[in-house]
Order: sequence, then structure tokens, then C-alpha cells
Amino acid sequence: MKLFSLTIKLKIMKKLIIAILLCGLIFTAGTKSASAQIQLKEVAISGTSSKTVITKKVSDSFEELFKGAVAPEWIEANKNFIVNFILDNQKNKAEFTRGGRLLYLIVYGKEKEMPADLRTIVKSTYFDYGINSTIKINFEGRTFWIVNLEDANHFVVLRVEDGDMDVIKKIKKI
Repeated sequence: MKLFSLTIKLKIMKKLIIAILLCGLIFTAGTKSASAQIQLKEVAISGTSSKTVITKKVSDSFEELFKGAVAPEWIEANKNFIVNFILDNQKNKAEFTRGGRLLYLIVYGKEKEMPADLRTIVKSTYFDYGINSTIKINFEGRTFWIVNLEDANHFVVLRVEDGDMDVIKKIKKI
């Protein structure tokens, strides 16, 4: 009889231990979900926006050189002024001295913005390649183009100036 009663007590203790463990797990899970529901106080972050003030000479030079330019954004860098803007639906970047002299102009484009003679030079050698993008750079009286090409197996970056074409980089696709 004692053995029977001991067996019953062990079964009851097992059930109690399991019940206590389940309660502990439920409590822990409830605590975790409760902590996830804590709301933090709202914080307002404020700052001042700074606009670059350009000289009148720079402003006049920009307006004269780039009539019809849209959305100019100015940055002062190394005592010069850099402007990003849109002209003829193309992104442009130019740098001016404080005196209003244009240092360089970069025009970002696609194949359709390339001059026909330049496209002929590129396509005569790279006829199976597609032209992904072009960059026209005017710097110190020189104009040159960076042309990005792609075919099924390679990417190619070219520099074209005065009818001469040089490969800057050729990368094999993996």
C-alpha cells in the first residue's frame, strides 16, 4: 500500500512540477511581450538648414553660361563653388571660382545624348556592346567623354577625346 501511495504522490508531484514550469514559461512569455509594448517618449530633433551664399560674379556667370538650368544646388568647397543642376533633362555639375570663372563642367547622359561622330567611333570598334551611360567633361579647354559599355561577357570603360579612344578599364563578367 505504501508503494501504491508513493507512486500516486510521484505522479502528483510530476504534474505539479510540470504545471509550475508551464506557469513560469507563460509568465516569462507574458513579460517579454509586455516589455515589447513599452512606448518611448517622442523626441523632436531640430536643426538649422544652411544655404550656400554665392557671389554675384558666380551667379551672373552661371546664369549666362547655363540659361534654362533648373534646380541648382550650391556647395562651397575649397573657396570655390560647386553647383549640381539640370539642363536639357541631363544632370550637370560645374565648379566656379569666387570670381565667376568656370573651372569644369560634367554632363551625365545616355547614348542618345552623344554626338553622332562620337557614337560612330565607339560603335565601329564595339558594335556588339550597348552604351549604358556617358559622361562629358569640359576641363581647361579640353572636352573628353567617358563611355560605359556592356556586352554579354564584359564591361568596358572608354575615354574618347579628339577622335582618339582609349580603354580605361575592361572587366570580365563572372
